[in-house]
Amino acid sequence: MIELLFLLLPVAMAYGWYMGRNSIKQNQQIAKQDLSIKYSTGLNYLLSNQQDKAIDSLLDALKVEDDSVEAHFAMANLFRKRGELDRALKVHEHLVRLNHLPTKDKQQAVFELGKDFLSAGLYDRAETMFLKLLKSKDYGLKSLTYLLRIFQSTKDWKQGISHQKQIVKLNDKRLLHTLANFYCELATTAFAKDQFIEVIELLEQALILDPDSCRANWLMAKIYEKHQQCELAAKCYQAIYQQDKEFFPDVIEAMLDCYTRLDEVDEFYKFIKNVYDETAGSSALIFYLAHVEKKHGKKKAIEFILSALKRRPTIRGFEHFVTMQRLPSDTEVNNKSLDLITDLISGYLKLKHRYSCRTCGFDSSTHYWSCPSCHEWEQLKPVRGLEGE
Repeated sequence: MIELLFLLLPVAMAYGWYMGRNSIKQNQQIAKQDLSIKYSTGLNYLLSNQQDKAIDSLLDALKVEDDSVEAHFAMANLFRKRGELDRALKVHEHLVRLNHLPTKDKQQAVFELGKDFLSAGLYDRAETMFLKLLKSKDYGLKSLTYLLRIFQSTKDWKQGISHQKQIVKLNDKRLLHTLANFYCELATTAFAKDQFIEVIELLEQALILDPDSCRANWLMAKIYEKHQQCELAAKCYQAIYQQDKEFFPDVIEAMLDCYTRLDEVDEFYKFIKNVYDETAGSSALIFYLAHVEKKHGKKKAIEFILSALKRRPTIRGFEHFVTMQRLPSDTEVNNKSLDLITDLISGYLKLKHRYSCRTCGFDSSTHYWSCPSCHEWEQLKPVRGLEGE
């Protein structure tokens, strides 16, 4: 009898192990079936346009298996793209509340929730979310970018500058460029109060962060002009040409005024001749023609502009050419015809936008340092081509 028990014991253990393993498989199968049912139910609600019930069902499915997290991110992003921010918020807030999510998924949920708040115009809540991620390896730079966007929207320039240490450490050119413009905004306010020293200090800091900020040099030239320091202002205008040749046409007239006050007009025209040789721009051409006419006569000036228009025809250049054809007042009929042509060209040019954003293509007749469409800094430049420079 005892021998029989010893023989049956291994059999009993094997049977118990087999039944236990089978029970685990059955539980897993039941869990998968339950998950499948919940997802099917959620999708049916979604197709039936019962979106609130669909969200509840799919969120409930998330409790069963964490592998469905990506599906929920995709679903929330779809809601956000469709403008259904309340539903996107509901999904992302649920993900943020789940304690058992891996760190990477939790950070993604916080980041996406911040974007939801930002899209909804809830800047304070968005700021709170992005501040939580500043030390994140995956989302630190992205969060800092969105924080600067918030401070730009709220015009809280000092709050943006408070993150300068981290921005410099990251050495991201786009963020440094944005921060330089924050300093320029503060300098603009100080300029209005004629706080000379403060303006210079702010603009010097802007140029340290972004040596290519033509806006900083433009403001610096203005404050120097205001305080009769025309030589320093002229150097700022020269620097602008090296920084941004596309923007330079907007400062040529102010630059000429500086050189006139310095009694160094010939130096100005030497510089402008080089500018024209390098860029073939209409503004540089028109300013240089005044010098050619004064030094060598109208005939030489007309020959020069004809050669220039053959090289690079522009409507502005042609308008100036027509104006140069005016004869002494005794040929009144001829002058009236030329005036009519000039007025027609001028009227046409006034209908055209003077500036275009190099980032998004936004067109404007007025210059803005921050594009009203894409909000990028220093991207509105004079239009080039037949109807521009």
